Amino acid sequence: MPTESTYPPIDVPKVDLWAFLFERNDRPFPDDKVIYRDADTDRSYTYAQVKDTAIELGKGLKSVWEWRKGDVLALFTPNCVDTPAVIWGCHWAGGILSPANPGYTADELAFQLKDAGAKGIVTQKPFLAVAQEAANQVGIPEERILLMGDERDESRRFKHFSTIRNLAGTSRYRRTKLKPKTDLAFLVYSSGTTGHPKGVMLTHENIVSNILMLKAGESGNITWDGGLDGNGDKTLAFLPFFHIYGTLVHSGVWRTKVDTFQGLPASYTNVSTAD
Repeated sequence: MPTESTYPPIDVPKVDLWAFLFERNDRPFPDDKVIYRDADTDRSYTYAQVKDTAIELGKGLKSVWEWRKGDVLALFTPNCVDTPAVIWGCHWAGGILSPANPGYTADELAFQLKDAGAKGIVTQKPFLAVAQEAANQVGIPEERILLMGDERDESRRFKHFSTIRNLAGTSRYRRTKLKPKTDLAFLVYSSGTTGHPKGVMLTHENIVSNILMLKAGESGNITWDGGLDGNGDKTLAFLPFFHIYGTLVHSGVWRTKVDTFQGLPASYTNVSTAD
């Protein structure tokens, strides 16, 4: 016999993830609300900044890489404050984001790149050598490797994602139209404990509905103007973003001073016993 949930029914809008996040009419917070902050460098993004940065990347992908709907962008990096802008930029251009474990060897990364059909890679400088080797194995050209984070490539062989720009005029490129029920937002991979990692296809509808379920579970306890200082409740982005769980649950502001902590079971043990 089915058991009815104690939470109210969720109405899932028929929109893609970009429209859900950036074209909503019920947003209570202003454009200059800080929504992501790096705890180490204090570098941050406001709502408007992450949107604008994503649009610029999306236009750049279309202009420089001739990005097409359904093209896959691999993300090979530990957690980074630039991650949301890269994800949404890929989606703006109609792409699919495929995050990879930054602990992968070149061979392991190459398997995912080939299996996913990745057209490009975004990584950080400390992981560049592995990304290069993997890209070479599967035929991804060097100019299709971008950097994110605070460090740049001194040789200037590898561009930072923020420098990929539309040079053909601001009006030429528009956001790609997507079908939320069938078009993929993410192509994430299993851990590979029973063989090679397997790709899991997640549509825009999957992600939108999951975000709404997370919101229902929070029951209004995490708000943009809550917290001890009234500047918004904060969550520590401890979960790895190459897991879809980590990407989904961290919709608050990243800071060292936090009001809530979300992590895998092992994460709680590690943090509680750390010096």
